[in-house]
Amino acid sequence: MICADMAKDQTQSPRDLLKSLESSKDGCIYIVRDRIRWSFYVQRGKLVYASHSLEGFERLERHLRGLSREVLTLDDKVRSQLRLMFDEPSPDNAKYKVTSEILCIEYLAILWLVNENYLPKPMAGKLVARIIQEIVEAFLCLPNGVFSRIHYGHLLQETYCSLSVDRILEVVEQRLLVWYKLGPTISSPYQCPYLVSQTTAAKRMSMETVQRLGRLLRGFNFCQLGALLGRDSLAIAKQLSPLVLDGSILLREPLAPFDMLPRTYYLAPEEERENIEKLAETFDREKYENDDDISSISQIFARKSAQTWKIVCIDDSESMLSIINSYLGSEDFQVTLIQDSMRALMKITSIQPDLIILDIGMPNVDGYQLCSLIRKSSVLKGIPIVMVTGNKGIIDRARARLVGASDYLTKPFVQTDLLKMIMRHLM
Repeated sequence: MICADMAKDQTQSPRDLLKSLESSKDGCIYIVRDRIRWSFYVQRGKLVYASHSLEGFERLERHLRGLSREVLTLDDKVRSQLRLMFDEPSPDNAKYKVTSEILCIEYLAILWLVNENYLPKPMAGKLVARIIQEIVEAFLCLPNGVFSRIHYGHLLQETYCSLSVDRILEVVEQRLLVWYKLGPTISSPYQCPYLVSQTTAAKRMSMETVQRLGRLLRGFNFCQLGALLGRDSLAIAKQLSPLVLDGSILLREPLAPFDMLPRTYYLAPEEERENIEKLAETFDREKYENDDDISSISQIFARKSAQTWKIVCIDDSESMLSIINSYLGSEDFQVTLIQDSMRALMKITSIQPDLIILDIGMPNVDGYQLCSLIRKSSVLKGIPIVMVTGNKGIIDRARARLVGASDYLTKPFVQTDLLKMIMRHLM
């Protein structure tokens, strides 16, 4: 039920709005600001979940990847199955669409993981707490203004953690002070660092580490790098900041839709900026400053093994194969391009690739048929298969699951989309 007597539109700070949740009725506080929909789920005055409308499933995948180091059942196959089931479901899965306006789709995915015994309840609590922290961190960066709020008398089916608003504010505000000190150069956890000068970087670390660093910084933002390396995104940003300042690393602005999110550094009025800097000086930064020198990040990247991944791309379009080949390059990937789907199975068997990218709409043997044949082969059945579709929505997710697809990619896609796919299954 929607509560009509919610607070009237008035100028508020994001912090005051979050504080008001302590006295809110149980349910979902639904807030719209600058085309972003924020959802805060409250039970007995405490936060039990939070989300916003931008790339919710990407956010869940990142945190699941981080948690997979502690929960071995959360492997890439389970995460792929989750994506095929819950991310942008087909109209046939109407129950997800109806519920997702109030109960975000990623929470249903968490419920499924717990119910299917892939995720123990205590670890689900840790997962939810990390997601709440990320959402609140972004929300607190919004400027003061008018927040359109609606209350839904809708309770989560089950809750896995219950966080005091005061406690989450304390933790997140301390983190934001550290983010602010990295500004104005680093102004968002969704900025994408690229290594542009190996020579300058080599003054701080070995050339081997520099080369590994360059291979990893290929379109991933700080949050995604944190998921890849098993580190906090703030720690990654702090450790890379010397390389940003000396020009070794170039930062690109957040890609859509993350460019819609507020920045962690902003041009505040002079008096307010001075207050923030004074607070930062007195704040105990030990948690974030112990490992912020360049040697720490060097050790992390030095541990990353240099591996060449074998990838097979099957598409009847020569131009699409050329695009994929140019996106992947030759440093980390040994790419085999196959245009004839009828001869593909024999080539795949001889190559034994780490990943197969497979177009659906091919003549003679289409992607579904070829995927099914690959899955019937005892030596190929464990290889991740990414099915590619020409138009968003045309792929039948249920059929893709039935023939054994691991994931999907929608044309047209950019290099970042392809690399994110690689990250899910290989890195």
